[in-house]
Amino acid sequence: MSTESWAVAAPQTIEIEGVTEVNVRLQDGRAEVVASPEATGTRVEVLEVGPKPLQVTRDGGRVRIGYESTWYDSVVAKVKSLRQNERAVVRVTVPVGTAVDVGTVEADVDVSGGRQVAAKTVSGAVRVAGATGPLSLKSVSGTLAVTEHTGDVSASTVSGSLALSGALARVSLNTVSGRTTVASDVGSSPMITGKSVSGGLDVKLSAGTPVNVKVRGASGQVVLDGSVLPSSGATLVVDHAEQPADGRAAAYLSATVTSGHVTIDRR
Repeated sequence: MSTESWAVAAPQTIEIEGVTEVNVRLQDGRAEVVASPEATGTRVEVLEVGPKPLQVTRDGGRVRIGYESTWYDSVVAKVKSLRQNERAVVRVTVPVGTAVDVGTVEADVDVSGGRQVAAKTVSGAVRVAGATGPLSLKSVSGTLAVTEHTGDVSASTVSGSLALSGALARVSLNTVSGRTTVASDVGSSPMITGKSVSGGLDVKLSAGTPVNVKVRGASGQVVLDGSVLPSSGATLVVDHAEQPADGRAAAYLSATVTSGHVTIDRR
């Protein structure tokens, strides 16, 4: 496929066929990606754009939207000096099977649907709804919120809060001080592994779900259905295992904390 590029200096809509991967990189503003079962091609709608034109590049099956200086791994201090010039509001509609990768500094991110999604931000809010398959999330101080997800999740944050819900499978969490909530749908038994310094971890499972818990930490406590589980050491050492019953698979939680509390509630 040929390479095409657009420098978008005003609101504009671009239609592109044959896209298998979309990458969005923004400094400030908002990025919205919608995976629609009715879409046969990719539609890029630039709703707002700052003084500096937004670059849209198509290289084979990959489309990239953004500014070169606003890659997530760039030097944040340098990027902030370009804030007013590099602001954009973008909506991208893609077929359901398209891989989606969004990275921002301050821009908010909204992703709906999709089967392979990655989203990362420094301080923007990230919301992902109705996605399936592997989901990767990263944040420094921005909030991360995931609803109605089906499949695996890998998420890391420094101080931003993290909330996950859906038919979750394998869940990997890494936080410093952010509060984390994981709510699993009825009938699903996730395998959760987590690391936290001082952030709390709340896990909500459907009633009657057997659970195996292994938590290690310097201090804190583990609460299961309102009761504190006993610790077998001077530090936090909790091992709790329940056998599967009535054909229900057990949920697993393995966590390493410094001073955070772990709460498991089977509603």
